[in-house]
Amino acid sequence: MTELGTLLTRARQSGDMGRTACVQDKHDRAEIVLEVATGELLVLQDSSADGQSRAFAGEKLGEAAERISGLVGQARACQGDQEQKRSDAQNTANQPKTVIPTDPTSSSAGIQRLPPRIDPRPPVASPVI
Repeated sequence: MTELGTLLTRARQSGDMGRTACVQDKHDRAEIVLEVATGELLVLQDSSADGQSRAFAGEKLGEAAERISGLVGQARACQGDQEQKRSDAQNTANQPKTVIPTDPTSSSAGIQRLPPRIDPRPPVASPVI
């Protein structure tokens, strides 16, 4: 969690909102995993818990540790070093530099446009009640 906090601080300082959101997401997910792991730690410390419960809690803690390690790796990937390798991190668009001659939004002085027709009939109620 310390490393995730450091990564989140760096992302916030960089000013890149995409990077900050990515690291914040991993930080939030890691906090949820830690909440579950805390309960399992309590089961392990409980002297009245049976062996099967302790074994299952130990397995859950192992999975939680792997999950947090994966989240730290994903948070590192959110940083700029790996951004060139990720094609989904690029936000580019190819737009033409010229205005289309028949632009429907342009106001032409020679064309007078009429307002749309208003239907004088009242709305029809649904036949199914």
